[in-house]
Amino acid sequence: MSTATAATPTDNSLAGARAWFAQNRLTRPKDGRMLAGVSAGFARRYDVNPLVARIAMLTAVVVLTPLVYVALWVLMPDDAPDPEAGVLS
Repeated sequence: MSTATAATPTDNSLAGARAWFAQNRLTRPKDGRMLAGVSAGFARRYDVNPLVARIAMLTAVVVLTPLVYVALWVLMPDDAPDPEAGVLS
């Protein structure tokens, strides 16, 4: 006997996130997929050509990946200096 309740979009869990996507009609279609269907889902939800959605997704990945890398490069501090490194014995 199962006492599990259905996830709601306000749940802080993976099931809650999936419920939010489903509520907002952002689902991956069974047909029209190239890889996982994410771009096809966006295309269907926002009523755009799937090719346009795929090109936009690829452009976003190509443009944002270097920006995220540079931001992390600036934000991440260097290792602390090793106190043993400069000592001669």
